[in-house]
Amino acid sequence: NQFYTAPTAIRALAKQGVELVEKYDLSSLKVLGSVGEPINEEAWHWYNDNVGKNKSPIIDSWWQTETGGIMITPIPYVTPTKPTYATLPFIGIQPCIMNEKGEELK
Repeated sequence: NQFYTAPTAIRALAKQGVELVEKYDLSSLKVLGSVGEPINEEAWHWYNDNVGKNKSPIIDSWWQTETGGIMITPIPYVTPTKPTYATLPFIGIQPCIMNEKGEELK
């Protein structure tokens, strides 16, 4: 099972205290997701420790409505994760940096 939510919701849960999530059986969770905004380190650790029990990777993904899908994300159980980092381009994505004229910067 997967649980995908926004960092704002994680911070709201954290404010309620760990008791709120401890009353549920979360043992079937295999992957935790974060989307919608960058996740701060404190929220990442709370999510990892209290929801994932340090067993479920956190998939911090980056995308935009205009892209139609995830652009940067770790692959669960393959890519090492790190708080506040979406990590690497998703399969098939070749990111580049462009200037204000639309020219690719090298």
